Amino acid sequence: MHWNKKEIGELERFYRGNLINSVTGIKSLYLLGSQDSEGKTNCAVFSQVMHLGADPALIGILFRPVMPGMHSLSNIEKSGFFTLNHVPEPMLAQAHWTSAKWEESEFEATGLQPEYLPGFHAPFVQGSAIKIGISFAEKHPFEINGTTFVIGRIENLRVPEEALGPDGFVNLEKAGTMACGGLDSYYAPKLVARFAYAKAGKAPEII
Repeated sequence: MHWNKKEIGELERFYRGNLINSVTGIKSLYLLGSQDSEGKTNCAVFSQVMHLGADPALIGILFRPVMPGMHSLSNIEKSGFFTLNHVPEPMLAQAHWTSAKWEESEFEATGLQPEYLPGFHAPFVQGSAIKIGISFAEKHPFEINGTTFVIGRIENLRVPEEALGPDGFVNLEKAGTMACGGLDSYYAPKLVARFAYAKAGKAPEII
């Protein structure tokens, strides 16, 4: 199949959404934990997350245009903190369920359990193997489609010992981390190969 820009624009809305969301490939999957100034918690599934740098340790996350009932971005701006929690396979259905329009906290609605670290003002997700505590740094709105790109600083990081290599490499397969394609399909990542640092004139070596 082949579509040009005009034909893509004329596709049925949901077909086009599924096509463009899934064609970009498999992405990491997270539950974003936050809370408002009154302590009401929020938990939302996210996949538009990227590494921005290690020194300082920065993470970027893209937020869709804010709609009624969406609280994550507002909570982050007001509290200054949020968490990203990797999703294990037994938690997939609950993670997907957080995308529904709930009146109450998604933690309460879906049966997910919040977990707190002393001195950090955002909820982590109990049962997540890899947990990242983040402070709000910058916000960049995109006029082209109403989305917002948020940059955060990593303040806390929890990784299971069995998934952590001696050089700091995190094996996501051993951590049981899931990934997603599009808006509703989930994958179990498998480590196929890890290569040594690439050098010109030298064939890649598996380590």
